Amino acid sequence: MSAFEFFFSFYGLLLGLSVAELVGGFARVLHEKRRIRFGWLTPLLALFVAIDIATFWNQAWVIFRGAPFNTFVLLISLSIAATFYVAASVTFPRV
Repeated sequence: MSAFEFFFSFYGLLLGLSVAELVGGFARVLHEKRRIRFGWLTPLLALFVAIDIATFWNQAWVIFRGAPFNTFVLLISLSIAATFYVAASVTFPRV
């Protein structure tokens, strides 16, 4: 396994969890649609966040392919992926 494959598997896992949180939030809101009311803006925000995650994932493939693997790059990618996870988790209301 190359350094890029190791890095991208870690980064892809974190971004994949963001997508799973986004889809899970949508399913939760649909399941509880009698108690939780939402209009058009929430699904549009979810679509925006999903497109943003997908395009950033694609750009990361291009940008980080030639980057040297070190702890700094890993921590930067962790902070970026954590930001996407937080954005995905606050898109849909829990109560």
